[in-house]
Amino acid sequence: MSLLDVTKKGLAIGLSVQMVLTFQLSTMAQAEMLTTEAAISKYAAYQDREFLMGELRKDEVRDEMIRLGVDPAEAEARLAALSDDEIASMVRQMDEDSAGAGGLVGALLTVFVILLVTDLLCLTRVFRFTRCGIR
Repeated sequence: MSLLDVTKKGLAIGLSVQMVLTFQLSTMAQAEMLTTEAAISKYAAYQDREFLMGELRKDEVRDEMIRLGVDPAEAEARLAALSDDEIASMVRQMDEDSAGAGGLVGALLTVFVILLVTDLLCLTRVFRFTRCGIR
């Protein structure tokens, strides 16, 4: 065996050991503490994304998108590409918009209570089921 063959074998073994160690170290898992807030926000982001995807898949939403000239598949692809912060912002905006729709119910309830009180005080006679409280 010549010196060149021994050198080649030694170099091959050395490089093989180095490659095994490099791949082993690069694939090792690194554990770290995960805060409760981080875990909840990650789950909330996933839940928000699924909520929006579910809304896009509704028939009436799809029909309206098609009527407006928007391809539903492209809308889903764009929604999937949004960041977690953008998804959370959209869900928050949807909550605020739908909360504003309850303003009509609140206004009607307020009018009902005002008329009820005025009926009880004998100032109006709107509801037949009330009796005048002042004699």
